[in-house]
Amino acid sequence: MGLLDKLGLGNSKARPVGKTLEKGQPEENEWEWADYATKAAIFVALVVVALLAYPGGERLEVTVQEGDIWRQDVKTAPFSFAIYKHPDTLAAERRRVEQNTPAFIQEIPDALRQTLTRGDTLQVQLDEAFAAFNQMLEHRAADEAEGTATDSLLYRDRRRNARVRLSSTQWAVLERDHRLRNQDLEGTDAPSRGQPLHQVLVEEATRISQELQREGVLDVPHDSIHSQEVIVRNVAERTQRPPQPIENFLGLDEAYEEAEASFATVFPERPEVVSVAMPFFRAVFVPTHAYMQSETRREIRARESRLSPTRGRVDQGDVIVREGERVTPQVRQQLVSLERAQRERLAGSIAWKQESGNALLIIAAFGIFFLYIYLVRPTLFFDNTQVFLMALQFAGIIGLFAVGVRYPVIGMYAVPVAIVSVLFTVIFDSRVGFFGTITLGLLGGLLLGYDFEYAFATIFAGAIAVFSVRDIKNRGQFFLSAGLVFLAYMLIIFSTWLLYDTPVDTLWRDSVRVAGSSFLLVLAYPLLWVFERTFNITTDLTLLELSDTNRPLLKELSVRAPGSFNHVMQVANLSEAGATAIGANALLTRVGALYHDIGKMLKPEYFIENQRGGTNPHNDLKPRMSALIIASHVREGLEMGRQYNLPQPVLDFITTHHGTSRIEYFYRKACEQAENPDTEVPESEFRYPGPRPFSKETGVLMLADSLEAACRSLAEPTHKRLETMLEMIFETRIDDGQLDDTDLTFRDLQQLKETFLSMLLGIHHVRVKYPGQQGGEAAGEGEEASAEETSAEALPGKSAVEVSVDPSLPIADPSKLNADELAGGTLHTRSGTSRALLPPEVVQWIDPRATPQHEKAKAAEEKPAQESDAHEPPEAPLEQRADGTSTTGPAKESGA
Repeated sequence: MGLLDKLGLGNSKARPVGKTLEKGQPEENEWEWADYATKAAIFVALVVVALLAYPGGERLEVTVQEGDIWRQDVKTAPFSFAIYKHPDTLAAERRRVEQNTPAFIQEIPDALRQTLTRGDTLQVQLDEAFAAFNQMLEHRAADEAEGTATDSLLYRDRRRNARVRLSSTQWAVLERDHRLRNQDLEGTDAPSRGQPLHQVLVEEATRISQELQREGVLDVPHDSIHSQEVIVRNVAERTQRPPQPIENFLGLDEAYEEAEASFATVFPERPEVVSVAMPFFRAVFVPTHAYMQSETRREIRARESRLSPTRGRVDQGDVIVREGERVTPQVRQQLVSLERAQRERLAGSIAWKQESGNALLIIAAFGIFFLYIYLVRPTLFFDNTQVFLMALQFAGIIGLFAVGVRYPVIGMYAVPVAIVSVLFTVIFDSRVGFFGTITLGLLGGLLLGYDFEYAFATIFAGAIAVFSVRDIKNRGQFFLSAGLVFLAYMLIIFSTWLLYDTPVDTLWRDSVRVAGSSFLLVLAYPLLWVFERTFNITTDLTLLELSDTNRPLLKELSVRAPGSFNHVMQVANLSEAGATAIGANALLTRVGALYHDIGKMLKPEYFIENQRGGTNPHNDLKPRMSALIIASHVREGLEMGRQYNLPQPVLDFITTHHGTSRIEYFYRKACEQAENPDTEVPESEFRYPGPRPFSKETGVLMLADSLEAACRSLAEPTHKRLETMLEMIFETRIDDGQLDDTDLTFRDLQQLKETFLSMLLGIHHVRVKYPGQQGGEAAGEGEEASAEETSAEALPGKSAVEVSVDPSLPIADPSKLNADELAGGTLHTRSGTSRALLPPEVVQWIDPRATPQHEKAKAAEEKPAQESDAHEPPEAPLEQRADGTSTTGPAKESGA
């Protein structure tokens, strides 16, 4: 399909008349329109977020910094314009106005009278409260519970209504004084001490307040007033005094400090009494002057309005800056002023044009990325969850762009763009990560006004980050990637410093920023954990965790089905090597191989690799029931994988490792046990549920699983026999259509054959025989051989030979036999190696018609007539395997 066809712009084709058209329904389903609408909404949202990231006002204030080199053409003034002052200059002038404008304060004429009134009121309230307290003590001494309770409530109520606010500890100081006075009263007729403590504190607070009021006290601290002078107003008399220094008045904070010092002098070595005295002072003290904040601010604004926002002028035709010149503060202000003047002249038209241009550039930047996803990675493009995840990460970095571009102190180099590069690479792949980096680099450069240096540095550092984690094996690579990203940034920044001779301060500032952004790259690991759990994503780090054989599920498999565990370990090694050879995901293939047979642990005794002699449970079952049990390990494995929260890519290996192949042994047995030989046994009842493999990785596992199981039953796994077995299994799987849905090519299959053969030769190596061992025993083998490696019984008069077939292949199907080759379900002889590999007696015993007629005649002439019956097939029945396959005669098949 061409690009125009994919975009829907190709030539229209004839519309078929079918059920959809006859029913009047649209050709495209509604979910397809909703799917595209969702993608469009995500795309539009990204564009809007990027537009909002652009700073308002003059863009040159952000994109041009002091010390930069002007890399554009000569800039001349197109018209005369005023030079606006720098914002910092205006702010400094405003601060000077605020400091030089006298603050207004007004007199509080009755401050002394208010203080005396407050003191008297507080005195009365405390006298009443402690009168109730003394009565409570008298009732308690007389053991009158009712009176004590009544006076206690009255005391607490009066204490709560008093003007002074004291803590429980401070009230306890006053109560202690009254208890001591009551004890003195009990012993004598007259008191032994003077006034109660609370009366003393009220009098001292009133006295100190009067002393401070004579100096003049403001109702605010000194630092609340920024001017050095104040103007005192008398509102009642409508008069004001000339400005006078603010030092002539005490601030409220200073008044409190002097009051505390005075109390400390009156009550030396009694800090607890001083702490009680200060609330008394606050309760009675009234400042003498009030700060008139609104009037002062009004005067400051009036004076600020008279400040001029401009300073100087540029005439039409004057050169502002030439190419290659350094941008000085004066040049920068002229450029910013020119941009502001142009905006004021063109009013809203220039804003509309700029926003439209920004939107088109942003669409182009995102278009590069999403067009790549659509054309090269359609599986990602049509998964809205994945698209939303990518957009979410884009939006996060763009939000940080908005902060960096608005606050030059932070700067754009402090934005950790490489986090997205790493996350895209780990979650998706390195190509998606690289194109995402290009997109963010372009957007950052656009925000800075076509800043090539920033765009190039971001893309270069992001590319280094992509390649540093493209084959991630452990979390330590995140730290290595952070170091590489920092070096990449520094290479570009240092190169720019050498090329344009930028100030050292700029070099140092940018270096600190990229150091911070590179360090933030380690946040990719926790973010990855969050995205994996939130969006149900399987990354290489997840697969690495699952590949640990000490995980509970694999540990349980090794205990309950040790034979199956040994089988999956060998299959994992084969699959990983094969996937590596053809460029598939080797880690995913290995993990899928480790878990593909977990369903066998529920009924391990029904699978021959877990049997250790004794009765085969299949002997008591009908073929259909045995086939059902064998096939159930796929469904049970899937349920168990979901129970243990295995990711979907791993579950796919469980369901596809047998595909829809036939459980051959029990199918043949069912055909033999059929009452009517002409009756067809439903083949669907003897096939695995599937589906067939649909990726390179699942296809590799199917081949490795069948090959490893079959080769285990070879008594003498020589190079020729292993090669023949490998060819047979590959051809059978292809003929059965099990690999039709995978992306495996002929080259891939050839590379898999070579890799598998090399691995099998290493596994089934020749072993040294030690003195005292039987001739058929190999060094290192125990007395009990594995069920899949049982020795074959010798044919009548011949040496022991073990024949293994693919577990899912038919056995000696007469309808598939030709004159010169064995059945497609047994050993293929298309390459001419099977007959040379196996003894002719075995070939004839499997199927007499497989031997050429001239060899039969030659054998008949050389053999005596009485021995002719020796070449007839023995009466030995097929010996079943637990997975539904069979062994020919005494030789056993390997199970899946």
